[in-house]
Amino acid sequence: MSDLPPKRRRPLGYLGILGLSLLIGMLIGGAAALVEAIGGSAGRPLMAVILAVGVSLGMGLCVIWWRGADEAVREAHKWAWYWGGSAGIGLVMILFALSSWGIIELNIPPYDDGPNGMLLSGIAVTLGAQLTGYLVAWAAWWLRHR
Repeated sequence: MSDLPPKRRRPLGYLGILGLSLLIGMLIGGAAALVEAIGGSAGRPLMAVILAVGVSLGMGLCVIWWRGADEAVREAHKWAWYWGGSAGIGLVMILFALSSWGIIELNIPPYDDGPNGMLLSGIAVTLGAQLTGYLVAWAAWWLRHR
């Protein structure tokens, strides 16, 4: 008998999750392209269903991956999302304040004309800043803990 705790069994390894993510992304993208090519009045509701299915499957894969991750990996991701994501939001808030006060002028090209395009541009900048902050914080965590 061993005094070691039982090894946690991973249903899928990292590459398995990555491969499934790629396959799901290709299937969702193909279905979306097919719906767009066919068009018609049912196109938008079908695209919403495809999006909901894709997000649900992606979240399911995230849960499977998270359950198989060890404590160090989990801690690195939690720390990076908290500090890196917060720093990214802070940067966007500073840019927003400076721009609204007329101190700087942001020339972010909109995705589309009108308010929807401006909203989408703001979302893209915010997510980009959060992701960049996350990646920097994640790398810093691993460099400090190795």
